[in-house]
Amino acid sequence: MKVSVKFFAQLRDLTGKKTAIEFDLDEGATISLLLEELYLDSKIKKHMIDENHQINSDITILLNGREIKFLEGMDTILNSGDEISIFPLVVGG
Repeated sequence: MKVSVKFFAQLRDLTGKKTAIEFDLDEGATISLLLEELYLDSKIKKHMIDENHQINSDITILLNGREIKFLEGMDTILNSGDEISIFPLVVGG
């Protein structure tokens, strides 16, 4: 199944991708499994994971516009065609 991932702000700059990245995953894959694929790029991992191997508190992950923390978190099951958006905390004024 194919899902797409869009990065925003400095995470988009790290990937160099202005458009969504498609991933081909097995049926029943979860957000956690998708993130393992993303972490193969050490630049992304460095900005998304803390020293306890948890997602940094300043990272927001949306699945089809809904925050995963209001779904099943990292165990949220993905479906073909899903769109995942990953946002770092944006500060400024």
